[in-house]
Amino acid sequence: MLRSRLTTIALVLVGIAATAFLAYAMFAPRTLRIAVGPLGSSDLRVAVAFLQALQRERAGIRLKLVLTEGSTASAKAFNDKRADLAIVRSDIAMPEQSATVAIFRREATYFVARPGAEVERIGDLRGKRIGFNAQRPATESVLMRILASYGLTSEDVTLRPGAPPEVLQAAQDGDIDVIFVIAPITDRLSRRALTAFPKQEDKDASILPVTEADAIVEQYPVFDTLEIVRGAFTADPPRPEQAVTTLAVTHRLVARRTLDEGIVSELTRLLFSLRLIIAAEAPAAHQLELPSVEDRGAKLPIHAGTIAYVEGETKTFFERYGDWFYLGVMGFSLLGSAAAALYSRMNASRAPLSLDDDMGLLAALIEQVREAETPERLSELREQARGLHRDTIKAVAVTQPDSDKVATLRFLLQELRELIEQRERELRIADDYRLT
Repeated sequence: MLRSRLTTIALVLVGIAATAFLAYAMFAPRTLRIAVGPLGSSDLRVAVAFLQALQRERAGIRLKLVLTEGSTASAKAFNDKRADLAIVRSDIAMPEQSATVAIFRREATYFVARPGAEVERIGDLRGKRIGFNAQRPATESVLMRILASYGLTSEDVTLRPGAPPEVLQAAQDGDIDVIFVIAPITDRLSRRALTAFPKQEDKDASILPVTEADAIVEQYPVFDTLEIVRGAFTADPPRPEQAVTTLAVTHRLVARRTLDEGIVSELTRLLFSLRLIIAAEAPAAHQLELPSVEDRGAKLPIHAGTIAYVEGETKTFFERYGDWFYLGVMGFSLLGSAAAALYSRMNASRAPLSLDDDMGLLAALIEQVREAETPERLSELREQARGLHRDTIKAVAVTQPDSDKVATLRFLLQELRELIEQRERELRIADDYRLT
């Protein structure tokens, strides 16, 4: 009886532990590792602000930073499975098996030509001196791809790389004809590049966008396009005078394609619902945008979770975990059935309780005590008497006999106990007599 109860309790405890583990696995916050860098970059500032916002809101998703030296290192951390997410510049390093969750920002690519340089289109750059920021990664490679699209090579132009102050000073001194810029429209470098060239005959520097950007994107899908609206740089006079489309590079938040659709959908929702909170600490978050989901065959794929969020097809809690609830109910039902079967089997294998048998054993045991000749034999019989006493109490509790049987049992048990004590004294006296 005691063993069966302990078994039942153990099975119940196992069920409770399994339920607690399942609940923890389903409801505990999911931590995702995000690779981002370098230190001081706007990408890192946005990621840190997002991480803090998730903690303050007690969201179901948390972030853990994997700091890197830049986009290439972030992509490597992603490919090495040291990160679940990464913020990368798509033209520098797009990780394998990744899909876009959000576009962190677009950086426009364009040229600023000095007044009188006679540069009205990119083909006019032949023979010109081009300055650019050598401290920004991949700037020269982007420039050469653009020039190649217009039939120009490095031999057709003179490249003057340098730090931003050096490039701006070269423009002021007339040592370069054009500045090549990769930066957000609102970036300080964009403003300073427009004013770096001195006016000539009251003419300001001109902006030369990459107007064939769509054709370049077809050839190099790692790029994107961006519209520079009228008056984006200056409002009076408006510069540019009319909206133009130019080539752009994108910084993207990417996730592993195998990462659960529901998790990525929730991550996307949190990113954009908390955008204003994030932007209060990292203004670059204002540039966050959702990727276009119209082209399902895009060469830079969009994650299925982000598509579900954009199209309003995010699964509800029960749609996401309904199968688990169903399997859990089935599992507990099977566990209960197994416990019941085990309990029945144990009860079936146990001999039935019988007071008549117990009384017969008591009578036999009394005779054996009378015949015991040694203390050792008497000790064995005492242990048997204790076991029989326990079994008799259980039998009384289960069978609930009449008062006559109970009285008989009490008499036999009392008789056995007194006889054991008497026989013990007799054996001790006989022992002392032999010694004397």
